This record gives sequence, structure tokens and C-alpha cells, in this order.
Amino acid sequence: MAPRPSVKSSLRALSHMVERRRHPRRFIQTDKTPWDEIYRNGIMALRHYSLPPMARIPVGDEEIPVGREKHRIPLILVPALGIHCWTYDLMPNRSMVRYLMARGHDVYLIDWGQPSQADRDLDLDTYVNQWLPQVVERVREHTGSDQVNLLGYCMGGLLCMLYLGSHPGAPVRSLSTIASPVNFHKSGPFGKIFSLAAIPAMQAHDWFQVRLEPLDSKLFHIPARLLSLGFKMTNPPGLVQSYVDLLRNMGDRDYLTEYMTMGQWFNDMVDYPGAVVREVIEKMVLANSLADGRLSIGGRPVDFGAITQDLLAFGGRTDRIVSLRAAREILKVVGSREKRFEEAPGGHAGVFAGSKAPGQCWRVIADWLEARAD
Repeated sequence: MAPRPSVKSSLRALSHMVERRRHPRRFIQTDKTPWDEIYRNGIMALRHYSLPPMARIPVGDEEIPVGREKHRIPLILVPALGIHCWTYDLMPNRSMVRYLMARGHDVYLIDWGQPSQADRDLDLDTYVNQWLPQVVERVREHTGSDQVNLLGYCMGGLLCMLYLGSHPGAPVRSLSTIASPVNFHKSGPFGKIFSLAAIPAMQAHDWFQVRLEPLDSKLFHIPARLLSLGFKMTNPPGLVQSYVDLLRNMGDRDYLTEYMTMGQWFNDMVDYPGAVVREVIEKMVLANSLADGRLSIGGRPVDFGAITQDLLAFGGRTDRIVSLRAAREILKVVGSREKRFEEAPGGHAGVFAGSKAPGQCWRVIADWLEARAD
């Protein structure tokens, strides 16, 4: 039998419960690493991070030494759409930004901003053919380096691929992706639904020239609350279990801090621009063009075979949103001579920022980048 809680632990749990309701920001530890904004275009901004003077940084329950030497080629982190960029910088002991800087990388991070209904016409052309090239050039100017390295999470990885596939001469040394779905029709139960829906949709396209492009982008714009609900509903049993675990650990302040910080990821999402959603549905979900390695963005042809940069890709073993099969397909479409796929523990968020991510995904990325950053 489980031991009965003491009066002291019960009072502590009650105190945390009240404080959590009245002062939630005390438990949410996001975006704590110092940064400067060095470029902005509309809602998009570019951050440059600096690590406070310290000999070691906490990573999970351990500490790692901070390297004295900085790699020559800078690293640009590219977040997914629909979430805040600070997912790369969660709690101080769960910050990929800090970890990579401690490993000697000069870290830059794109902030895609917070699109509203007024930004519903933002399309892939803006992200791929305008903002990403601008960011790469600004980082090169800022560092004096002739090349950069790219690391993208989920949709961020796909944006990097679309950029490299449509700009063959891009000054990029390597690309790392985490949980980026290349074959939407092989992504678990969702993939089966997509593939079944694609058959009549593509027939309608061929027979009657039915296109989504003429439809108003406001019909496809996804508000943050709806997006948040959708992500939570991908694993209802896990959602219920998380609340049960929260009640059991309400007296543990460290547990509560981690729970609320990770929860902020899905409770505080941002709108997904309607024009992007429309393109994703038509080109990636229905036509599954990424799996073919050829499509067009903003009238500019994209050929994944033209991607020759060294590639490191990750998939989460228990990812319900982007299956291992969907992520592994990247190896089939890119033209890279050096390419590698790794399975890592965790779901869609866990593989990227879970408790095991620093010792698994982050460590492998940092080790792999060492030979490609000097």
C-alpha cells in the first residue's frame, strides 16, 4: 500500500494548488536565456543568444562544462509554426539553446511571431523564399561566416528543406531535422486518413480542376485555442493521466514547475496562418508532394534532390503526430551524400524537449555538428 500523506505534505500540496491558480507565472520557466533581437521583418524576428558567464550549466539532473572555444560556423534554430520559439529555451535545465551554446555553438533563433487573423495571408512563399533567405544573410553578416548550419523542429525542418530545395546555392553547411514529416501518408492513423482522403480529392482535381488556392485563406486560419485543443486530443488517455500525476505530485514544487512549463507549450500556442494551412492541405496532405521530392512554392520549383548538405534527421519512437516512417522518408528524397536517421525516445514534444532529450537527441546533434561547424 502507498504511504498515507503527512499533514505537512498535504498542507504543502494545498499551498501549491492555491499559488498555482493565483500566480502561475512563478512556476512557468520559459525564455530565460539572454538574447538580442538583431533583425525584424514584420512579425518575424531573429534572435542572437548569449550565455551568462558560468563554468557549467545544469542539464536535467546533471551539469556539463561550458566549452571555451566557439565554433566558426553559426547555428540557426528554426521552430515549428503554431508554437512559440521559446520551445528551444524551456527551463534553464531543459534548454536546447543553452546546451548548444555550452557545446561551443553560436546560436541564433528565428521567432516567427504571433500571427493573427490579419496575417492569415502569410503563405509558404513568405517563409521559404523571403524570410529564411533574409535570416541566413543577416546571420552571415553578423558573424562574418560564409556558411551557416540549420536545425529545424517539425514544420521548421520542412521549411528548411523547402528553402534548400528551391535555393540550390544556399550558403548552408548542414541540416538537422527533428520530427519533420516528409511522407504525410505514412504518419500513423492520421496518414491512413490522409491517404484515403487524397484519392477522391486528387480525382476531383484532375477531372474538374478543383483547387483550394482560390478559397479565402480565412477559411483555413487556425486559432491558437483550436490548435491547442487539437494537439491535446492526439492523446486523450495521456492527457487524463497527466492530470492524475499532477494531483499525486502537487506537493513537489520541482515537479509542478516542470509540469506547468511543459504545459505552457500546448496551453499557449499561436495561430496557424490560413494561407499556409491551405497549402499544406493541398500540397502535402492530399498530394503528398514532399514524398515525391518535387513541388512548387511561390512559383519557384523545389527539388529535394538538389539538397546536398549533410543531413541528420530524428524521429520519436512514440510520436503520435509524426511517425518514424513519416520522418525516415527524408533519406529517400534528399540528394545528400552524408545522411543519417536516428530514432530517439519520446513523442512529438518529448523527442525534442523531454527529460531524455538532452542525453539523446541534443547530444547526438552536438556531436554530429562538431565536424560541420569549423
